[in-house]
Amino acid sequence: MAPLTTQRATRALQDLQTAAASARSSLASDASPSSPDVLHTLYSVLLKTRLLEEHVLSLLQARKLPAATLPVLGSEATEVGACVGLQPDDSFASSEPRLAIHVVKNTPLDQVFARLYHGDGQNFVARRDRQAEPVQVVPQAVTVSGLFDISAGVALAYQRLAKANVVVVLACDALAALGFWHQAASLASRNRLPIVFMVENSSELHVNGSAEVNFDADLRDRAETYGFPGITVDGNDMVAVWRVAQESIHRARSGAGPTLIECRMWRRHAAGERFAANGRSNSKLLRTQPPGDPLLQMEQYMKKRGLWQETAKEKLITNYRQALTKAVKSADRIAKSG
Repeated sequence: MAPLTTQRATRALQDLQTAAASARSSLASDASPSSPDVLHTLYSVLLKTRLLEEHVLSLLQARKLPAATLPVLGSEATEVGACVGLQPDDSFASSEPRLAIHVVKNTPLDQVFARLYHGDGQNFVARRDRQAEPVQVVPQAVTVSGLFDISAGVALAYQRLAKANVVVVLACDALAALGFWHQAASLASRNRLPIVFMVENSSELHVNGSAEVNFDADLRDRAETYGFPGITVDGNDMVAVWRVAQESIHRARSGAGPTLIECRMWRRHAAGERFAANGRSNSKLLRTQPPGDPLLQMEQYMKKRGLWQETAKEKLITNYRQALTKAVKSADRIAKSG
């Protein structure tokens, strides 16, 4: 594709300046990675997910929310990439609560926090949200094995009903997760099911600066045992994850069967981190954004293409934080009155 003309680049920058909490948050199956609109959408969802996670962390640490799985900052590119390309009636499953699905589905924030206050942030799908963005969320299972099996069962149902829909299932801790997927992988392979298995193979950077490396060689090769492809991708690269997921979803939708995607990534534990009420961290580690941070990588990607303006980012942050604050106040008021 030819380079952007000055006129097109100017138009793209104007589009970025209009970024706000109401920006589009899902992508068509034929979306192009060279499209300014696509890059804007990917960055918008990525940044909103990070802001939502930080806000949830601040509420958890202030003990304003019931105990829940603590969000781990740095995995947003994998989360967003797994679900941003899903179409109406497709399904998404995950081994842990994933806030990105709410951003992609445009779930009203007051409803997200209302359910978080009642300890069920992952499985809640409001009726009006289901009508607006009807991606189905597979309920969490007690075990990873159960999650894989249920997801494969949903994919089998799609196939038996002759529906052109797919299931994407995302699991953390790839090495452990793949120890439980034999039955689901066998079923998916035998029946060429429309399912994409995504696993996070992560190293963790802690707030004290120490790092833990858990990479295991060639987890993608495990897919070959079952006769379908395995792909390894940089799990902190938003564009790379989205492109691989998009291709795998298209493959599944066209009847070619399952794919395993291994996302190698660095992420940061915030368990010992302190967040202010507005979701901002006091940690030098989080303020400086380590090289593997998906937000930093995405910003650099857009700068190279002349599509970046800091004012657009600040506007989105301001608008979304205001929406978060308003939603929390509403949920808190409902919780106290109930």
